[in-house]
Amino acid sequence: MNIKRLALNSAIIAAPAVIALAATLLIPTPAAADPLAAPTGGCPGARVGTYRLSSSSHIEVYYSPAHGGTNCLKTVSEKSSRRYLQVWGTVVGTSQINSDEGLFRSYAGPLIFTGTNGHCISLAAKASPGTNPANVTRRSLDALHCG
Repeated sequence: MNIKRLALNSAIIAAPAVIALAATLLIPTPAAADPLAAPTGGCPGARVGTYRLSSSSHIEVYYSPAHGGTNCLKTVSEKSSRRYLQVWGTVVGTSQINSDEGLFRSYAGPLIFTGTNGHCISLAAKASPGTNPANVTRRSLDALHCG
C-alpha cells in the first residue's frame, strides 16, 4: 500500500469540502432584521425621528448639520413585497417642497432638504399593504424637528 498515494487521494477528495466550508464561513449572513434600521440608500446624518405609519411601515427623519442643516425624510416598508409608498415634505417658511411616490419594496424617498437650521419641517406619508394606492394609511406631521 502506497501511503503517499493514499494521502494525496484523501487530500483531493477532501479539498472540495474544505473549500465549500471556507466559502460558507466567509459569506456574511444577515443579522436579525431590525424593522427600524435604515435600509440601503439611506439619508445623510443621524436618524432623529421615527414615526409609526402602519403595522408594516414607518416614517424616518434624519438630520445633519452640513449645508446649514440638512433634513431627510423617508417612508419605509418593513415588508419586502412591492407596495405603494409616498413621502411628502416641506421646510416651513421656505419654498422647499418635495415628494416621492410609487411602488417600492423598501422605501419612498429619500427627500433631502438643505438650509433647514432655524426652520421646522412638515411631512406627510402614505403606505398601502399592497400595490393599490386607494388602500392607504396616511399620516401628517406639522412643524416638527425645528432647528
